[in-house]
Amino acid sequence: MRQVHRAALTVGLVGLLTGCGLTGPDDRADTVTPPPDASGTPTSSGGATAPPDEVVSVERELHEARVRFDLRPVEADGDLAVLRYTYTAEPAGDDSLGSGTVPLSLGGLGKSVTDGRGVRLVDTEAQVVHPVAQAADGTPAAELDQERGDDDTLTGSAVAVFAAPAGDSVDVLLPGYGAVTVPVVAAGDDLDAALEQTGGAGTGATKELRAFTQGYDAGSATSAEDDDVTVTLASDVLFDSDEDTLSRSARGVVERAAASIVEQADAGDVHVVGHTDDVDTDAYNQALSERRARSVAERLRADLGGDFTVTEEGRGESEPVAEGRSAEARAANRRVEIHFQGHLVVDTTAESEAPATDAPTARDAAVTIETGKGEYTVEVESVQRRPGALVGTLVAERTDGTGIDPAWFLPAHLTMLGDRKFGALAEVAGPHNLSLLGARERVLPYDYVAEERTGGFVLRRLLGDEEVGTLDQGQRATIAVYWPDTGQDTVTVDAPERFRITDVPVTDPAP
Repeated sequence: MRQVHRAALTVGLVGLLTGCGLTGPDDRADTVTPPPDASGTPTSSGGATAPPDEVVSVERELHEARVRFDLRPVEADGDLAVLRYTYTAEPAGDDSLGSGTVPLSLGGLGKSVTDGRGVRLVDTEAQVVHPVAQAADGTPAAELDQERGDDDTLTGSAVAVFAAPAGDSVDVLLPGYGAVTVPVVAAGDDLDAALEQTGGAGTGATKELRAFTQGYDAGSATSAEDDDVTVTLASDVLFDSDEDTLSRSARGVVERAAASIVEQADAGDVHVVGHTDDVDTDAYNQALSERRARSVAERLRADLGGDFTVTEEGRGESEPVAEGRSAEARAANRRVEIHFQGHLVVDTTAESEAPATDAPTARDAAVTIETGKGEYTVEVESVQRRPGALVGTLVAERTDGTGIDPAWFLPAHLTMLGDRKFGALAEVAGPHNLSLLGARERVLPYDYVAEERTGGFVLRRLLGDEEVGTLDQGQRATIAVYWPDTGQDTVTVDAPERFRITDVPVTDPAP
């Protein structure tokens, strides 16, 4: 009998169509160790965590510098917590640090809350991320002092305030430098002084993480935020143009959706919503969306049985997910959404094959990619398991070329997989398409709502390095992302049309 392995996720995902820590293997990982004591001996057995009274240290090479961070435990008291860290950046070669990427990125870690460079606390077990809090005057609740020495060494110390994590440890995400786990301890007597230093006690934010998958045939996508699950089926897969009768193949799609709901939710309400594009009149589109929602709902009722209550409605063209009137935008807006609450499951059976690729491919090794402007090597340093999540750390180096190449990590013509409402720069130069390959779908990095603006505009952030900047020849970069835990012992990391690295082992953090 064929065995099927399935991994349950606190906030998970499912494909409906058939269609990190910083430590890794010894020969690839940058160092993550507690600082030595007076005798020169490390004060713990190593790894990315330390007892509550210890500092956790990490060293990384970024661009022209070698950077060391020393992070103290996060100190929590009530609703707020304080992170204190110091860093030292030294030239990695003959070039000076100048006023370029490294000084700017280190300054951004201290204070940025409006872009993807800001330091964040990540609690994968609670499925939340804590960005830097706001001080009493509405400014970021962080203070960073940075100075340059006579030997071109850059040093800095930072204090940042966050919403208090719930557990006894939490990841500190340092964009451009990776993620590291530190203890959470009770705050000391100097907490008030730290809060005053950053502008006074303000408000800490807690953002729920969203899991996202994209079917291999692009006809389905699943998002899960807390217990709210939305399965989006492309109307072009379900219906002929201007029609509301399910095709034979579409009936199979809805049947598989029903089977997934039965598996992942004991009972409850299922709500079907039809959407259209903006072609034709409002009245026509409203009626068409209602008929299409009714067709899907009727099929679901037949397959789900009496334990579920299925309702439906149409919203016409009133809630587009893609802006503009291009063919691609209109196709994205023609959809049927299935909403329910449940505990989702990712199917990791190898019953179906991953999509073919012409991109450079390696088996747990570095790949070399060419962009037309340069040559790069990329390797997966590690994929570490956290509660409910996998943390991937990639290291890239530009080995040839000198021209500006801002979209080297993502082909300039390649659009974002799924509608996730990231900022424009992240969509061009970020790792948002960096996928783990499941049985039927791509498992994409976690994201979360960063801002909700007037008029209903929502801006999301990627959980990880949202921007991958240009590199000069010989420069290196670290790229970290968080994915939902697929439950696999090895994973395939795929950047569409760029590279694929198979059989990457998933490791547990060092004790």
